[in-house]
Amino acid sequence: MTNSPYAAGSAPDPNRPPQSFQYRPQDPGAVPYGQPSGPVLPPPPTWGQRWGLLPKDERPRQVTVILQTLWIHLAAVLTATLLGLTGSLALTLVLGVLAAAVNLVLIWAVAREQLGRFGSDDPKLPVHIGLGVLALLALVRVFNVFTVVPAIVQIAAALLVFVLMLTKPVRAWLAERPGNRPKGSQEPPAPGAPLAPQAPPPQWRDPAAPGLLPGAQPVPGVQPGVQPGASAVPGLLPGVQPGAQPVPGVQPGGPHGYRPPAPPSPPPSGPAAHPGWPQPPR
Repeated sequence: MTNSPYAAGSAPDPNRPPQSFQYRPQDPGAVPYGQPSGPVLPPPPTWGQRWGLLPKDERPRQVTVILQTLWIHLAAVLTATLLGLTGSLALTLVLGVLAAAVNLVLIWAVAREQLGRFGSDDPKLPVHIGLGVLALLALVRVFNVFTVVPAIVQIAAALLVFVLMLTKPVRAWLAERPGNRPKGSQEPPAPGAPLAPQAPPPQWRDPAAPGLLPGAQPVPGVQPGVQPGASAVPGLLPGVQPGAQPVPGVQPGGPHGYRPPAPPSPPPSGPAAHPGWPQPPR
């Protein structure tokens, strides 16, 4: 006997815990207060890390030393400018402002990875030019008694930056950063990546010699206008020797050794002759 669908269900289990649809707070001991439960992002870089005074995770150590050396060079420039005020005021200000401007441009380009803004294919070239200008300006200050020590510090800093730019980690860092390449330059393909297919260049043929490029010499044994692999004798398939018989159904002289059959000729014009009345059999 089956139970009626309108009959009452089974009796409730007294040992079953009561169900509640109310909000249940989380266990306070599982996650500490104020600590996120998901992945934690690294903190943003500080001002010193952004401008090279402090090391940065994604920046090589040699690049950090370059930026720190440029900051030391800038401090030596300001010191030499203040000490040079005892002599020629105009010359001291011109040399100080020019050296400080070049130094700040180098710090900005290296720290912000914007060496490609100068339009050079080699990102080391703008740095080398800037270091040469700083060394020349420091040589002028060597002849002054008050600025000889800061000038020597400037020359030593420029030489240190020049040597560090030639190291392998710095060259790899300059090559992999997109901001260090000039705008419009194509990114080098990754090692092992397939190259994009390129269309063949157009070939112009000389009307005087069909089948030959302008200025090209004919190849011995190859007739002009004959495709490579095709037979020079009409009526033969490509690769067939000249002494072979023509293939039945293939007309000589056609493209690729084939010519379609000619259409039937039209009937002659004019009325046809009457055959006459039929004759009885004899």
